[in-house]
Amino acid sequence: MDDSQSASVGVVIVNWNGWPYTVAACRSLGQSLHRNFKIVIVDNASVDDSLLQLRAAVPNADIISNQRNEGFSGGCNIGIRHALGLGCDYIFLLNNDAMVDDLTIEQLVSVSRDLHDRVLLGSVIHDAASGDHVFFGNRAGSVLGSQINFTISDDVQKLDQKLIETDFIVGAALFLPAKLLSRIGLFDERFFLNFEETDLCYRARKLDIPSFVVSSSRIRHHGGASVGPYHAPMQAYFLTRNRLLFADKHGSFARRFQLYILNLKWIYWSLRKSWAAARTVDLPTRAMARACWDYMLRRFGDCPAVIRQYDARYREQSHAPSSTGGAAVP
Repeated sequence: MDDSQSASVGVVIVNWNGWPYTVAACRSLGQSLHRNFKIVIVDNASVDDSLLQLRAAVPNADIISNQRNEGFSGGCNIGIRHALGLGCDYIFLLNNDAMVDDLTIEQLVSVSRDLHDRVLLGSVIHDAASGDHVFFGNRAGSVLGSQINFTISDDVQKLDQKLIETDFIVGAALFLPAKLLSRIGLFDERFFLNFEETDLCYRARKLDIPSFVVSSSRIRHHGGASVGPYHAPMQAYFLTRNRLLFADKHGSFARRFQLYILNLKWIYWSLRKSWAAARTVDLPTRAMARACWDYMLRRFGDCPAVIRQYDARYREQSHAPSSTGGAAVP
């Protein structure tokens, strides 16, 4: 067995009312050519029978049962600490609605070893249903905290590279050498959901630790099964508030002020559009406004209960996509 094959990998999966997806993710891991891995499942206080089902279906996994929903960031941190306690050389954060190919982990370990474990790595992400490319890297946009994903139409040549330099790596598949975490730190749990991986990659970059996507490492991802599309109230809330928090941490005063004004403009035009259409304020716009208010009051972590109520009402509307699955997000 060569050195890379002997490396131990802690695969951390956060589950929230989504055990069928989590079981599928674990079964895909069973096909991995790299065999030295330990699955750590962190259940975020699921209210279905996730714990019973997971213990029966994945008996060899370490399953941690949280008493409350700690969010994606908090759940991952709990799993990371557990994997580090087991002495794992690497941490692989995998969304519970994602499935790996047989080469995925092997390629990540091999490339990290070749680069002396001084980088953060991600995988090429395909949509599980269509097979389309969802993510293979990105570059920073003009607005602080925004990114422009590479696309097949404009950037397909990048897939011929072994390593694709990227602004940040999405948390659906994030590979971290354990020794770097003592320098970078874990996720900032104030984000709860969204922007935590972007923040971690930016903190790493300030320490001269770059981020790359490994083109030969691939996952299939269902995506958005739990929190819905980006315009749903819960997503709108976390993206709005956390983008501002991210700007606090990584932007100048001028760029933070620019972003806040942009958010106010987005809310204003959303208000006008929804009022003109139905003489009411739609639920995503209400969520965005509440996000700005909570940001000003420095209320971070989980969203207020009213946002979850908005989200439940939004899902009941005929035009809103339903979601009965469980991505690794609260």
